[in-house]
Amino acid sequence: GELQVAIDKAFRGELAGGVAVVEVKTGRIIGLYSKPGFDPNALSGAQGKAVIRQSFRQLYSDPLKPAVDKTLSGSYPPGSTFKPFTALAALEKGLIDPSVSVQCRGFTKFGRKMYGCTHVHGATSLHKAIGESCNVYFWNLVTQNQVGMDIIAEMAQRFGFGQKTGLGINAEASGRMPTRAWMTYRNKGRYLQGFALNAAIGQGATTVTVLQLALAYAALANGGTLYQPQLVRAVETSSGTVVQEFSPRVRRQVEIDPENVKLVHKALIAGVQEEGGTAFRARIEGVDLAGKTGTAQVGHKLVRGVEAEKVWYFNRDHAWFAGFAPSNAPEVAIVVLVEHGGAGGKHAAPIAFQVIRAYNELVAQRAGKRAGE
Repeated sequence: GELQVAIDKAFRGELAGGVAVVEVKTGRIIGLYSKPGFDPNALSGAQGKAVIRQSFRQLYSDPLKPAVDKTLSGSYPPGSTFKPFTALAALEKGLIDPSVSVQCRGFTKFGRKMYGCTHVHGATSLHKAIGESCNVYFWNLVTQNQVGMDIIAEMAQRFGFGQKTGLGINAEASGRMPTRAWMTYRNKGRYLQGFALNAAIGQGATTVTVLQLALAYAALANGGTLYQPQLVRAVETSSGTVVQEFSPRVRRQVEIDPENVKLVHKALIAGVQEEGGTAFRARIEGVDLAGKTGTAQVGHKLVRGVEAEKVWYFNRDHAWFAGFAPSNAPEVAIVVLVEHGGAGGKHAAPIAFQVIRAYNELVAQRAGKRAGE
């Protein structure tokens, strides 16, 4: 309840998106927020038929899709928030030496196509590539280090991508973690290396849900335990006896070398704490959070007439932030998606910081109450 209010407040300036906050050590959901919401009371009939009609019309014609739960049913390209999983795939297969740098000149030429990076990063090691989000480094893994589509997909699937989280809600989307065979089939029997270049940076056919990404980051944060999400911790009677305690349900233990996890952790801390990190400017004094921003391209729409003035909004990138707090002993994982929000560092990361600040305040209040009882 209280955290939802804080999330709503943090999301005030944005039109649409979703936030998920989960406990790193249990998979329990402590915040799930989707915007725009809709008022179920309007559909109850108490306010008359006209209100019902108007509500339904709005629900299904509103281009911001209030009827879709943005945390569970909507799936979106994860963009750079996916890079830690590409990095782990390469590390686990022993295909890279994390201390070796790649020269980033701001683009990669591949075939006849130019792929642009976010900046000219110069000499870039794995640590910097995650912290400063260098695409060239990740494309290089594909072209020079044999990190193919299936190696990426296999690691991602271990972290729960491409499958429903198992929350038990019908409308849950499973997202898409494409394999080489799937892409070849979709492309009428041709496979292009560009598909893997896209997959390495969370673009192309790859899509995730907000909740999936939060549980994957929780697994990154706890060293590889992927939980099934749970909404309830315990059911109590009015007298306070616990009728049913829900114990955490582990979906799988991802076997990864703790040293590799440590490398990725450090890079996610750098993304927030080090000058040049993509979330560095979004920091809030006293809020300890590590993570990764993402700016995911959307399929561009071209339209005429009335829709044209709205289309600039729908052609804007999705903004993401995925991370965990506190950075050295993570308790919660958080994912923020601002649909068509533009850059992740500018739009999604500040919301994540505000939500974690509110979470910390609530935890402190509860501790204070307990001490004062």
